[in-house]
Amino acid sequence: MENQIVKEQFNKQAKKFADWAVTRNTAQMKGYYDFCEISPRDTLLDVACGPGAMTVFMAHHVRSATGVDISDNEIEIANNVARQLGIANIQFDCSDVEQLPYPDNSFSVVLCKAAFHHFVQPVKVFNEMKRCCMQGGKVSIQDIAAYDDIYVDEYFETFEKLVDICHHRTLQEREFAQLFTNADIDITDQFMLTVDLSVDEYLEHAVQDKDGRLALEKLIKDGIKDPRLKEYLFYRDDQLFFKRNVYLIVGQKKDK
Repeated sequence: MENQIVKEQFNKQAKKFADWAVTRNTAQMKGYYDFCEISPRDTLLDVACGPGAMTVFMAHHVRSATGVDISDNEIEIANNVARQLGIANIQFDCSDVEQLPYPDNSFSVVLCKAAFHHFVQPVKVFNEMKRCCMQGGKVSIQDIAAYDDIYVDEYFETFEKLVDICHHRTLQEREFAQLFTNADIDITDQFMLTVDLSVDEYLEHAVQDKDGRLALEKLIKDGIKDPRLKEYLFYRDDQLFFKRNVYLIVGQKKDK
């Protein structure tokens, strides 16, 4: 049931998500490529690829790139972009990422960018990522990470769920690392950074109904007046921003 909600919501907001500046930020994609030390020899799987911007970027730098997502509208957008650009070494598949439609050990790099906070069963998705990765290959996640302050984290969890009903839960840094250690994948690098995001732009990347939008407006107004949130929700040049932690982790699947 939860996965059907995710599919329906992302079908509704596919175009908005594809047009969002964060989705199309090639500098961030290049940074992720370098962080994972991906090479032109790699065969890459982009899990929960959305409209395929990352998959398309990676296709220019690897032997082959495959994107998979539960939303058929997102996959349609991705396929159209790939056709328009004439990219030959790319494919997109529509599938529930809890059951990836690929044989064991199919890819040398399996990554997932900005999607784990949507997953109801993150362990199941991660184990599927591991299964599809070759022995000695790389598995990586980039996603938002929970705030250390419980009060701040609870505020922004409410915020995230009102922005996008597909938001399930933001994992803590230690939870991401635990996915790797529990799956017996050696962590080779991890990195946390904090970014400032425009509230107006963030609201526009997803679709909210009337009641949700009203609840968001009230939450934001209350948050601006809350002294416990002043370091995380603030104005700069008359524009409202919020601080978000972004976590990157990469590991290597052990050879048997």
